[in-house]
Amino acid sequence: MNPAVRAVARGAVRTANTPIAKARTARALAAAPRPLKLEIGGLTPRPGWFVTNVSALARNYLDATRRWPLEDGSLEFVYADNVIEHITLPAARVMLAEAYRCLEPGGVIRLVTPDIRAHVELYLAGAGSLDTPAAAHYRDMGLTVEHPIDLVRIPIGSFGHHAGYVYDLDTLDQEFKRAGFHSTLRCRPGASEHPALIGLDQRGHEGGAQLAVEATR
Repeated sequence: MNPAVRAVARGAVRTANTPIAKARTARALAAAPRPLKLEIGGLTPRPGWFVTNVSALARNYLDATRRWPLEDGSLEFVYADNVIEHITLPAARVMLAEAYRCLEPGGVIRLVTPDIRAHVELYLAGAGSLDTPAAAHYRDMGLTVEHPIDLVRIPIGSFGHHAGYVYDLDTLDQEFKRAGFHSTLRCRPGASEHPALIGLDQRGHEGGAQLAVEATR
């Protein structure tokens, strides 16, 4: 399908589906037992989790950059994999504030996002970085990786990240603290001290180019 036609069709489907998905989400959230495990930007159902998205075909629609249709302290965990870099910093601050409000005391948020510091370090390493798992991952996606600079250009300029905001550990830690969270902890991909958060991440094969971070309310 022609990309322009595809974009128009996607927009039409989103317009038709969004109010239906919002109403479905409101009913499902009202009926769900507390506390919930909430995934933002999820693509597939996940047992034990309430999975949301803003895509044209989202079953459970949730715009995480606006007030969430949840009461204070109603969540046990919040999880978002490669979502926060797609939204602006002010929008991300709304998302983190809503996560803080809706998590119960001791509740945990886990975010996964490209680690810009790691990508810069790959660039500074020179030509050897072109043979790393991160470079191979981007090539497998059909992206051009011919020079070390591509390992900085891609996580900032591709995938729409240029319209959002990118992060390293220090930046995420400061934004978590701004929202009220504490105990920011970097985790290995797929690993966590919380059983519910183990094995969720999808990008552990990128050789440290992804940043998985948890913070506690």
